[in-house]
Amino acid sequence: MIKKNDVVQFNENHKWTGCLGIVKEKKKCGDDTRYMIGLPIPQQGTAYIFVMESDNAIEVIGQAVFVEGGAESE
Repeated sequence: MIKKNDVVQFNENHKWTGCLGIVKEKKKCGDDTRYMIGLPIPQQGTAYIFVMESDNAIEVIGQAVFVEGGAESE
């Protein structure tokens, strides 16, 4: 189960394959779940990518320790 502040990596089912990001938001959408993934881009800020759980496009790598607003889990 993917939780807020999990570090994830996009797999071959997504155009951002290999990129690491942090789950910023998790929202239930009918029978599916939508994740907002924040991808830090050096010297440019953060790109936010939305991914549906049914896309099977992200894999959990671990839990982020240092996140804006402190660590929290769902």
